[in-house]
Amino acid sequence: IDLSLQPGDSVALLGASGAGKSTLMAALHDRAGLTARGFSITAARLEIRAAIGVVPQRGALFDHLSVAGNLALAMRNADEPVPTARQPEEIARWLAHLDLSTRWGDPGSRGEPMSGGEAQRVAVARTFAGGRRILLLDEPSVGLDPLRVRMLAAVLRRELRENHAAALVVTHDLHFAAAFADRFLAMDRGRRALVPLDVRAAGDDAAARSPEVTRALEARLEAAITDHLSHEAGDSRAPTTRARGWLQEVARAWLAPFVVIARVVERAPQSLIARARDLPEVARVVLKQGLLRPAPFFAVVSTLVGFTILYIFHRSLAVGGVPLRPDRVFSLIGSMHIIALAPALAGILFVATSGSAITAWLGSMSLTRQTTALQALGIGEARYLWVPAWLGLALSFVALAALFTAGMVAGGLAYLELNAPELPDAFAVITADLLDPPPERQVFRARALALVGVYALGIASDAIAKGAEEKSSAEAVTVAMVRSVMACTLWIVAIELVSLALVYAGR
Repeated sequence: IDLSLQPGDSVALLGASGAGKSTLMAALHDRAGLTARGFSITAARLEIRAAIGVVPQRGALFDHLSVAGNLALAMRNADEPVPTARQPEEIARWLAHLDLSTRWGDPGSRGEPMSGGEAQRVAVARTFAGGRRILLLDEPSVGLDPLRVRMLAAVLRRELRENHAAALVVTHDLHFAAAFADRFLAMDRGRRALVPLDVRAAGDDAAARSPEVTRALEARLEAAITDHLSHEAGDSRAPTTRARGWLQEVARAWLAPFVVIARVVERAPQSLIARARDLPEVARVVLKQGLLRPAPFFAVVSTLVGFTILYIFHRSLAVGGVPLRPDRVFSLIGSMHIIALAPALAGILFVATSGSAITAWLGSMSLTRQTTALQALGIGEARYLWVPAWLGLALSFVALAALFTAGMVAGGLAYLELNAPELPDAFAVITADLLDPPPERQVFRARALALVGVYALGIASDAIAKGAEEKSSAEAVTVAMVRSVMACTLWIVAIELVSLALVYAGR
């Protein structure tokens, strides 16, 4: 592939499905991702990579941010960051440049009610605001009616010229290509090369093409691409990836959580100090989905569990005719049932609720190409997403494990008040091993505290590892959620058994 772009250039890349157009774009901005999927990439010369920005299909606006937040994030992470005080002014300027309503500049305005054309223009504004001057546009006209296709093409041509930028667009839409591009290339699968299509005519290079010129150019372009496809030479098979053995795939999946931990530790100083303004944007989402939403569920379930376990113990002893007074029964039990069950039950519930929610959220970002847009702005996924998500999930589990413990205490207290009113101090009985355990039971409390820490780190790492995998379908997002729940449940059970065996072996 030999391709050069000059300021003001607008190039359309055409070709049959599977010819490698999107792969070429990925090679320009996401070589690491292609390598991870098994492709081998050799680049003799690849310059100005920092200036490349990607506009994915349908814009891929960051759904956890407002429209203003999307632009502000790009400005903060540009090679020459825009000062905070100037950002509202710059946001308004870019919205006006792309013919967008100024209401989108309000901090609370989100992109959900936007039309497809508006979302594409916001994505272009975000790319320019981030200092990018080489735009890679992937099917920008998908879902747009013909009028909006022409409007988008005209706006893009104008902005490229005014900002001395260049654009490479991958498209199957000949109408958009004719309205937008000055140069036309076809991806030849047989020769594995870019073939120029000579369809230009006088007047085609005007800043805004008239409908008549666009229609004439579209007709010539259709004839040229049809002729090219009919004469496409050579082997038309798509490039293949390096085959991976099943053992390698299993090893990669099992090691992924540890890779997440290593990357989080590596990027934490930058995320927490150098880019601290970005941290709350993701942490807010994680704490909402991972802590606040499941908290009532944890409170109810733990209270019922605490009540039910004491009921089972009490009724079992009563039916068996064991001559023990209730105060003696409950004094023997103490808090041991809470210490034994709270970490494991909280962990399994957490991975099924909070962990799954974050896995799904990260997976949806991959599916909708938001992570691609993030990386194309020069924002590292590990620094921006993984660090706050990992910290938020770990802290959420610690908080919910404490809530689960408190709920079991509350459920136990309720049972004792109803069925053993003769106990002088029910609270002291139910919390004895939690607050001040006797020497022979201290090891069990220490084990429980250690398990809470292990589960917090492990679940956070696994949820992020599964969620961050590349997703090509909604089914892949669901599969990642299920895999995370199964994997975490299995190793929680295994750790419970091994740790208990070690505790009793040492006694």
